[in-house]
Amino acid sequence: MARTSVFFLLSLCMLLSLVGTSSAGARKTANIYELRKGDFSVKVTNWGGVILSVVLPDSNGKLGDIVLAYEGIGPYLNDTTYFGALVGRVGNRIAGSRFVLNGKPYRLFPNNGNNSLHGGHRGFSDVFWTVKKKVDGETPYITLYYHSFDGEQGFPGDLDVYVTYKLSENYALSISMEAHPRNKATPVNLIQHTYWNLGGEGSGTILKDKVQIFASQITPVDEDLIPTGTLNPSRGPVRLPGAQGSR
Repeated sequence: MARTSVFFLLSLCMLLSLVGTSSAGARKTANIYELRKGDFSVKVTNWGGVILSVVLPDSNGKLGDIVLAYEGIGPYLNDTTYFGALVGRVGNRIAGSRFVLNGKPYRLFPNNGNNSLHGGHRGFSDVFWTVKKKVDGETPYITLYYHSFDGEQGFPGDLDVYVTYKLSENYALSISMEAHPRNKATPVNLIQHTYWNLGGEGSGTILKDKVQIFASQITPVDEDLIPTGTLNPSRGPVRLPGAQGSR
């Protein structure tokens, strides 16, 4: 499989049926932005910061989309798989939808039984992001911004979040994330939640694929998939469950 090549921002602003309204009453639309160079292309949208597609050639030069996604943006409105989305304020589950910070308890919106998952019922994957900057050239990139207000989904404090998709060199895509609290301490655990199939669309399952993670410890979870707080040493290769899907 050939690695990703540098892509180039074309800034396709396709007005779609998905629209919203800002706090100031301004109408918002979901736009698609394409990053491209040569035969490699990436499409992202300002709705949830979703990566919609990553198309590149394999070792034989055959183009394929290695991202599992929906056709169009409409299905992302009611998506429960977080396909390609930016997740926050806190990715993963918070037990009992509550936490204590600096001695103060906070209640969150439960959207996974009694627990809070991926930021609540309207986390960062279900909001409009602002395109702060888009740059072409040798290292093209796009920076998305979201302001999370104090009390959103129960989390304390105003929070400014920046996510940049960047082509730092040939065949390399980097994703950088920053979160800056304005006035209160708050938990933050940002995730880019793309599902991958390196064989390309329609190639079948990923059960034969392998992933290498350089980690000295793992965090076991309980029956509700909540981390137990224990840190266990990693002991060699761990086989992860595969996933099957199609566009």
